[in-house]
Amino acid sequence: MKIFIITMDDPVFTRGFIKEIIEHRSHDIVGLAVSKGGRMKIGKQRSKIIYALSLMLIMGLPFFIENSIKTIVFKLKKTLHKAHLTTSPSITSIAEKHGIKTWSTNSPNSAEFKNILKDLKPDVIISQSQHILKKELLSIPTIGVLNRHNALLPKNRGRLTPFWVLFRKEKESGVSIHFVNEEIDAGEIVVQERFEIETNETFESLVKKNYQYAGKAMLKALTILEEGKKDFIENNETEATYNTVPSFKDARQFRWNKMTGK
Repeated sequence: MKIFIITMDDPVFTRGFIKEIIEHRSHDIVGLAVSKGGRMKIGKQRSKIIYALSLMLIMGLPFFIENSIKTIVFKLKKTLHKAHLTTSPSITSIAEKHGIKTWSTNSPNSAEFKNILKDLKPDVIISQSQHILKKELLSIPTIGVLNRHNALLPKNRGRLTPFWVLFRKEKESGVSIHFVNEEIDAGEIVVQERFEIETNETFESLVKKNYQYAGKAMLKALTILEEGKKDFIENNETEATYNTVPSFKDARQFRWNKMTGK
């Protein structure tokens, strides 16, 4: 089975997730592309400064600082790499060590990038970028495009799902590996892994738990598709809920609830 990966160059969690897939399925991966944009891509109407402050409240100061340092160091290493002073920290360097050809693209939906994919004829595309993929690209792989979603679909479609799971005091969460279609997080579910939410769960612990399951869930989904199984889980529209990017007010209420034990 021919696999292509479209991802963002995120050093915090996405890198480890993609690395796990590369290490287990490098012989099947025909290419990897890093697309422009990262987790701070929230739309022109939202202030990135306010969003960063919201994330600090949601994550807690220690976790926020830890992730900020990782991001700053990552960007510094990329700059030093351009000056040939250090090795590249990019996920592309891991792919290239496994003999996988890599690309960068401003948008996966561009005509140039779609032509690359058409030439490679992948069976499956794994998408982990912040771009909404359009119909023509979605039709290129013979089996489909897969996404990792940190929630139990059809509930909690949308952004920053671990926050909303905790904000609403839900009792369980998990990881869903699903097909991508033109709607948001609405495609059939190939694999779903569940776990309970602990009484003392934090945003940090929940996100880390999500990624403990994510790589194994994606590898399991690839095996299922490779074997030709089609007994997928329905992503029922009537049961769906959708989350927007949390507002500063949401973040502030969340932190207050954590501090007061509400």
